[in-house]
Parts: sequence; structure tokens; C-alpha cells
Amino acid sequence: MLGRKKPEMMVYVIMGFLEAGKTSLICDLLTDELFDDNAKTLILACEEGEEEYGQEFLEKTGAVCEYIEEEESFTGKVMQKYLKEHRPERIIIEYNGMWTTSHIPEIYDELEEICFDREVIFQTIDVVNDESFSLYMKNMPSMMVEQFRVSEMVIVNRCTLQTSKTAIRGSVKAVNPRAQIVYESEDEAFYEMKEEMPFDINAEIIEISDDDFGLWYIDMLESPETYTGKTLKVSGLIQKPPGIPAGFAIFGRFAMTCCVDDVQYIGFLCKADDWSGFQNKQYVTVTARLEYKYMKEYGEEGPVFYAEDVEEAQKPKEELVYFN
Repeated sequence: MLGRKKPEMMVYVIMGFLEAGKTSLICDLLTDELFDDNAKTLILACEEGEEEYGQEFLEKTGAVCEYIEEEESFTGKVMQKYLKEHRPERIIIEYNGMWTTSHIPEIYDELEEICFDREVIFQTIDVVNDESFSLYMKNMPSMMVEQFRVSEMVIVNRCTLQTSKTAIRGSVKAVNPRAQIVYESEDEAFYEMKEEMPFDINAEIIEISDDDFGLWYIDMLESPETYTGKTLKVSGLIQKPPGIPAGFAIFGRFAMTCCVDDVQYIGFLCKADDWSGFQNKQYVTVTARLEYKYMKEYGEEGPVFYAEDVEEAQKPKEELVYFN
């Protein structure tokens, strides 16, 4: 006899630095029609910002709030105490932006153990204030990148006509291509702004300069339909690791996602008639058709270059690719 499916326990982790807009987002969620389901919500607030949860608001939305001020206090035992006390049907964690994100998977595991009679569904959301985005990326890049890495959605609020979607998208997608980015602005004209690429995507051969490699790479991953079936001319570094299919090399560049200690090679499969004339880790310029197809090396669909021409190239003036 088949057992009944466990009821779901939705757990939302809202991350971001102080005054990013986490509390405002949570208040919006609790009053949204999708949340207006009479389900009791437990808010675990890990910091106190400009806005607070008023008692009248909590009663109106069927929510309760408990504050956890010290990272060391955020344990399974403490969560179990609040779960027994309030018996919520949903949990929203307002996570402290200065705490390490490595604790988040532990929270998920602890909740699964505590809520053994329910199926825990976890969603992580990072809230970013556009007014301070550049400042934080300059002074605290590793902490920003930590949050991007574990987020399923990044909400960028307080956007203006001066907001650089390209810089934000590059910073996020470089470390987490799967993250959804949502922009919020009070200016309707902001949503009409188009991101102009510094190269002609309608050209017979799309030529990508060394400086634009990072921008193109992120756009190609996020909008594959823009480049699928088109021919591009771009320079990069080839690698010939063992185990890849015959006729293939890995084509890409080394990129710095947040700091010097976080340099990684970003690349994808490239097929050519003959790679024997080129050495491992040599720069080449390829003219190639880009296709998206399933490759077992990816474990899913991904970009594949089919080179029509390969020639030796000089090292770019700046070997590292940057995304902001």
C-alpha cells in the first residue's frame, strides 16, 4: 500500500546586506495574493534593520516573528523550539548578510531532520540594493559572490536609468548561471531600457573583441537563442584534457569572478578538423558556428563551437576576463 505524500513545508531564505530591502520584501510577500492563504508563517529574523514587523501587521498576515541575533545561536535546537511553540506552516528566514552562507545548507539539513513528517522545500533569494551594489562589489566582493552562488533568485531593487544591468548580470551569472535576476524600479522607463551589446549580433560573422569576451560569454549562456546557428569570430585559450571526444578541445578564458584568489577557467567544447598544430593552453582565434546540444561532458545541453577556421592568436593585453 502506497503511503500518503508528506505535506510541504516551504522555507524561504532571504539574504542581503543591511538596508538591502529584505524586510520590505518579506512584508510584500506576506501581503501578496499568492501568500494570502491563511497559512501561519514563522519569521526568523537574524538582524534588525530600518523596518520592523509591527504586531498589527503580524496579526493581520497570520505571522509571528522571532529574532536570532547571534550566528552561533542559529541551531537546530533553537529552530525546533520555535517550531514547537508556534507550529508554523511556512518559514521565512531573514538571514544576516554578514553571516557566512556555508551555514545555509546546514539549516536545510537540520530542518529536514526536525520536520521529518513534512517535505521541506527550500528557496534562497538574495536582495541587492542597486545604490550600493558597485560599492559592495568593490569592497566586499567575496561576500557578495558567496550570496550569488547559493541564490536561486537575485532581486535588484531601487534601480534607476543609470543602473548597469550588464555589470549586475555579469557579476551574478559568472558564478551562478542558473540564478534568476529580477529588477525593480519606480521608474517605468527603466523597464524600456535595452541592453546594447558592443558588437553586432546581426552581422554575418559576429566579431567579439578580447575586452568583450566576458560580456558575450554571459549573454551567450543566458540567451542561447541569440547566438545559436550563428558564426562568431573570437579569441581564447584552448585546453586538451584527457577524456574529451576526438576532434574536440576546450575553448575559453581565465576569469576573475570576485578576487585574485577566485580565478577560474570558463569554457566550452570546440570541434575542429585538426588540433595537432596547436599546443595545449595556446591562444587561438576561431571562426565557428555555435550550436546548443546535449553533450555527456556537460550532462545537459550546452554551447558547442564547430570551427570553420582556427589560427594562432596573440595573448590579449589583459589575460583575465572580468564581469563588471
